[in-house]
Amino acid sequence: MRHTGAAAALDAVLPKNGKNLEARASSREVGRTHCEVFVDDKAVFSAFSEWKADASVRKVARSNPYVDLDEHTSEDGTYMWSGRGGVRRIPCPVAAKDHPDLNQLFVRVLIWDKNFSDADAAKKLLLAYGKSVTDSADCKGPVS
Repeated sequence: MRHTGAAAALDAVLPKNGKNLEARASSREVGRTHCEVFVDDKAVFSAFSEWKADASVRKVARSNPYVDLDEHTSEDGTYMWSGRGGVRRIPCPVAAKDHPDLNQLFVRVLIWDKNFSDADAAKKLLLAYGKSVTDSADCKGPVS
């Protein structure tokens, strides 16, 4: 079966020969998210969301060991990525009201496999994760 959208973005970074997929999240709160994805008990990637005060994408990218600052930056400057991860600033107006001192929300993905290097796959995963957070009720508010 061929997946599209977020499922395809996830498929592209998962090992092809794994049997057991597990996600572990220490927190699912927007701005404090840390989710790790494991295949056969081996960490494959992590996804984070975090609030920052007046931070640039470049500054946040420095905290991601797998983003080469010289590799890729979006035209609008809202995200950076490389072969093993990325950082994106996203809008989250509803939750931002609870964080007046931390005015920007960032999502990050880190792909742990040292042999993985696919900038297109990392970008697609970053954008899919960012969209899922942006489209969440926490960021948009409840559906009426």
